[in-house]
Amino acid sequence: MVTRRKLLAGAVAAAVVAALGGSVLLSRGPEKRAATLGGQLAVYNYSYYIDKDLLTEFERETGVKVIYQEFESGEEAYAALLRGGGGYDLVVVPDMYLKEVIKGGYVRKMDHGRLANINNIDQAFFDNPNDPGLQHSIPYAFGTTGFAVNYHAMAVEAGRKLESWGDLFDFGLLEKMRNKVAMLEEFVEPVMAAKYALGIDPNDWSQAAVDKVAELLKKQKGYIRGYMGVSQIVPAIAAGELWVSQIWSGDAATARDEFIKHAGEKNADKFEYVLPKPMTHRWVDFMVIPRDAKNIDAAYAFIDFLLRPENSARITKASYYPTALKRQLLEKHLSPDILQDPTVFPPEGAKLIYLNYTDEMIKAVEKISYAVKG
Repeated sequence: MVTRRKLLAGAVAAAVVAALGGSVLLSRGPEKRAATLGGQLAVYNYSYYIDKDLLTEFERETGVKVIYQEFESGEEAYAALLRGGGGYDLVVVPDMYLKEVIKGGYVRKMDHGRLANINNIDQAFFDNPNDPGLQHSIPYAFGTTGFAVNYHAMAVEAGRKLESWGDLFDFGLLEKMRNKVAMLEEFVEPVMAAKYALGIDPNDWSQAAVDKVAELLKKQKGYIRGYMGVSQIVPAIAAGELWVSQIWSGDAATARDEFIKHAGEKNADKFEYVLPKPMTHRWVDFMVIPRDAKNIDAAYAFIDFLLRPENSARITKASYYPTALKRQLLEKHLSPDILQDPTVFPPEGAKLIYLNYTDEMIKAVEKISYAVKG
């Protein structure tokens, strides 16, 4: 199985060497394997977000050649969809942009009758406010946003535990950790971190709120390594080149595994994924078929292929991100270690919210991004 952890291992190993000095309804009916379709299927997804052996197996089963390309930020997927799909037949898009691409007519309506495994999806995802009833999208995977801390490498503030978003904007601490802290490239994440740290209502996008967030991020920018993609963050924080980084949950689990591989099990407790105070958010990524997709039959076949429990579980094994299938179906294919991992499946009682992705919010994030990054 080609996993995110295997793909990152070489980069992590090199960085570490340098750092160290040298009753469940299964489906609508009997499942049918896809008929031979042929042609090509162009897929656009986040980096390291699938078991790539699944692509080979789908090709073998259907005769379809998969052209699989990756991006670091959901803004790239959004931009492709605004071009009618950018030549892709299937795009994974974050929930932030889902409502807007549906409203703009940039994605096709989903024909649930073409998905034999549609009922494997947990009912909660059909209640998604950004696409009620999943009329235009199919959930791919979900997770949380927090930050990771490599205490093994952190050479300042011995004994201090970082627990809140405010710690990422503590300028006395940041001075001691200059260039050892990173924020996510997908800019809604730094924006929300600043809002949580300031105690601003997550739904407040007034000019006063926007100005306060932009001012705080501008000040923080001078201390941090930068706004980075996960393919950069994971090896850097596992190796100790970064001490603290905003990160998504599954990538934190991947970085933790790589850290333990090189620092040893005895140091396992020195790497931590934090769901920061006072709160943070859950998010969901969705599969959509772009307006100008060419191989629509193959797109449906691939979605249905991924909705099989055994294949869906392999996405979680490879990426440490849970998928949207009913938990009872996934439990048969996931180890207790993954099912009981609080980084993968957040503990009960965690203060998590869903963000309301309004037009006002998206415009505000773009405005803050321009003010901070230029």
